[in-house]
Amino acid sequence: MLIAIDIGNTTIVVGLYKNSTLKDRFHISTRLNMTSDEAGFLISGWLEKMSLSAEDVESVIVCSVVPALTNTFELTARKDLGCLPLMLSHKLKLPIKIDIPQPDQVGADRIANAVAGYTKFGGPIIIVDFGTATNFDIVNDKGAYIGGILLPGPETSMAELARKAARLFEVRIEPPDTVVGKSTAGALKSGLFYGTIGQVDYLVDKIIDETNFSETKIVATGGFSRGLDKYSRHIRLIEPDLTLEGLRIISELNQSV
Repeated sequence: MLIAIDIGNTTIVVGLYKNSTLKDRFHISTRLNMTSDEAGFLISGWLEKMSLSAEDVESVIVCSVVPALTNTFELTARKDLGCLPLMLSHKLKLPIKIDIPQPDQVGADRIANAVAGYTKFGGPIIIVDFGTATNFDIVNDKGAYIGGILLPGPETSMAELARKAARLFEVRIEPPDTVVGKSTAGALKSGLFYGTIGQVDYLVDKIIDETNFSETKIVATGGFSRGLDKYSRHIRLIEPDLTLEGLRIISELNQSV
């Protein structure tokens, strides 16, 4: 079995694969001071709930955008799972080519998303990942990763707005009852929800105009992605576990490397 670990700025996701099937996953909040003992305790307890143990784990792959926790989980894999973990970077064997001047600047999560999106749907493809940041990653029809767009995610925008505006507050990011808000909370919900969708659709339009892509697949992932296909002009494919799937594919490609 494979354990895939996606360390993000807000959330850490740990998935368990048996061959190509995702058997289970769990999410925990990212804490910069988390120790390897804590991480090992959480993963061991999760395995035990499934009547499994470290002996059932054959390999581990780690994708991290939080340097302070990269070594923590690498140590956990070695010490608690008995595995030399594969640490995702552009230097690994990939089914796509990272075709930008400084490939080392592409986040590991973005590589995983691009790999999974292109492998599953082909290209050209635009992957939109809603997290602490909203990431757009673009792979052309030849399997070349050609770049992307980064901007604050909706929850990040909400938190920063509430922090800087004395009379505003955080609200749930969800479809409002009306576009025209009848209260401060309603106005905030409308602005965040429809503003995010409008932002995404506009940027997708600009990407397609610039690249001249035809029949482009648009895939959304991340916590805010569920249900967006009902509101967006472009998003039709929702893949909540896209990053984990990319980690699985990369792990399999690199088993014999």
